[in-house]
Amino acid sequence: MTVKTESLPDIKILKSEVVETIAKNLGVTKTAFFLRETMSQKTDYLKIKEGLFGKKTAAQLYREISEWKKKI
Repeated sequence: MTVKTESLPDIKILKSEVVETIAKNLGVTKTAFFLRETMSQKTDYLKIKEGLFGKKTAAQLYREISEWKKKI
């Protein structure tokens, strides 16, 4: 079985779009506060990833998401 995947977005463009979206919806002050609070925290992505996904492969996650999307 082959899994069709989309190409990954350019991270610089993605970050810009996210900040722009937050600023449009929350305003500059709340956006600055949010970014300061979230960017200053040390986060171990690998620990979070392990807790969320365990040892599942990308293909397994894709199948689970596809099944979930069919239900909604």
